[in-house]
Amino acid sequence: MTSRIDRLTELVRSVAFAGRAAAEEWVRDSGLTRQQAFTLGYLEQNQDRDVIARELAEMSGTTAASVTSLLQGLEERGYVTRTSSPNDARIKIVRVTAEGARVVAGFDESMAAEQRKLFDALDENEQDQLIALLERVVDADPSATAPSGGGPSRTAPPSGRR
Repeated sequence: MTSRIDRLTELVRSVAFAGRAAAEEWVRDSGLTRQQAFTLGYLEQNQDRDVIARELAEMSGTTAASVTSLLQGLEERGYVTRTSSPNDARIKIVRVTAEGARVVAGFDESMAAEQRKLFDALDENEQDQLIALLERVVDADPSATAPSGGGPSRTAPPSGRR
């Protein structure tokens, strides 16, 4: 017999897997790799500051050469630009273009539609109850924080990370 905790865990995972499956489908349909989609989302989320390739390598746990190759692919598609830092010409600042931002917005729209579809099984009152209950669970354990993110990283397109 399945315990109550096992059943709760199973249901929470099912909801998470539904979101992950939708993200996987979006990545497949976008023509991007998982890493490209994640990087584009990360860059878009952090557009207000100067992100450099070394930061991308550190946060993704990959090599500088891999990031350079990944950025070349995104740059060729018109999704990012790399410009020299005003402080050090050897350092390239990576920014999302308007086209790259449009791609991220497409991800956000797709994920929002999937989430609405999933939670439409509950009326507004039931959704509010579920929110309150899940907030209590998360608040009770500081390690149970929701990931923050931007663009494709928000719902975590599968990237081997978040």
